[in-house]
Amino acid sequence: MTQSFIQEEAGRVDVDTRRRSARTKVKLLVHGVKDDRGLFGELPLFKEEHYAYDNGNWGVEAGRLVPSEVLLPGGIVCKIHIRPSSPLSLRQSKSGLAVEQNGEVLCEAAVLPRPRFWDHTTKAGTPTKRLAHFYGATCINFNIYSGCQFYVVGKPCQFCSVQPTQELHGGVVIRKTAADLADTCALAVQNDRVEWFLATGGSYLNGDVEFEAHIQVLQAVREHLPWGGRLRGNLSLMPPKTLSRLDELHRMGVDHPSFNLEAWPRNAFERICPGKAEYVGFDHIMAAYDRVVELYGPGRAWCNFVAGLVPLEDQMDGFTALAERGVIPGANVYHPDVNSPFGDSISSPSEDYIVRLYRHAAELYHRFGYKPFFDSAVLRNSLANEAYEDLL
Repeated sequence: MTQSFIQEEAGRVDVDTRRRSARTKVKLLVHGVKDDRGLFGELPLFKEEHYAYDNGNWGVEAGRLVPSEVLLPGGIVCKIHIRPSSPLSLRQSKSGLAVEQNGEVLCEAAVLPRPRFWDHTTKAGTPTKRLAHFYGATCINFNIYSGCQFYVVGKPCQFCSVQPTQELHGGVVIRKTAADLADTCALAVQNDRVEWFLATGGSYLNGDVEFEAHIQVLQAVREHLPWGGRLRGNLSLMPPKTLSRLDELHRMGVDHPSFNLEAWPRNAFERICPGKAEYVGFDHIMAAYDRVVELYGPGRAWCNFVAGLVPLEDQMDGFTALAERGVIPGANVYHPDVNSPFGDSISSPSEDYIVRLYRHAAELYHRFGYKPFFDSAVLRNSLANEAYEDLL
């Protein structure tokens, strides 16, 4: 069997080197990096920030290319968030790049190559870069609808910048067609290394309409992906009003559905995600998880949170509650987004918060027999894999 990207990368270094990479990733996700217009302008062709749904790059004007992620030794990918006040910076080194903190080298780094499928257009003539990108090194990713109807009614998730990001950068087609996305998946498989799949639908006021949009796209793309009709990865959406329709995801080969709560407990969810709370509802999401666990068994559904928006004890309680329910808990580290409702009024969590939270997640994974279903070359804003491997 062919080795995966992460197996190949991890095999090139020892555990201590991967541990250094993991700890550098903690710092990068907490602090971001300083902008460096000269460095980014001189680097060889790299995978630039796509601005598909968020914008954590402060002070970067529309049209200027900055790296989307860095690859750290051992196959660990980390998202780049540009923040002027960061103590961290990227600098050129003998082997490529290095991450520095106040002049001290923490870790070597490299930018990820630009996806080759971005050089193509669909049969309808749409540039594929406006339709999809790679999440990390090997995961084809697209938003079926790069918008949010909760924004329209004044109730977006408070950390989210999807609408202002599209208004500023205009980098993607807002409403993609199933045919365009099918062509894009085929081109990505032909031209690049695709090991995972991640799709989100945007946010609709009517969950059944959102669900139907997903089904139409899944039917179109699944035959163009390399797993014989299976969708190896994550489908992220809000559950339909008619929960019996979730059976369709199982029949269509979706490996890991998720209905992300973002915040815990209920009162934090309702405060931080007012649109989801009003138009979907906390109880409806939990009922959807129960239905999926009945269909798939425990350890297949995923629930994502935004780590750092609530006290650590509350977030740990949320992880435990989901794990006990048969759902794998996970989180992306909170980063302030440009023009989100929160803006820069809330900072990213501390390094200690992140390490303690993900160690708690790893303890739950091992206790219940769960595994993070992406790997450390894909989960660029999370440390679930690094914690699971005891690298933190």
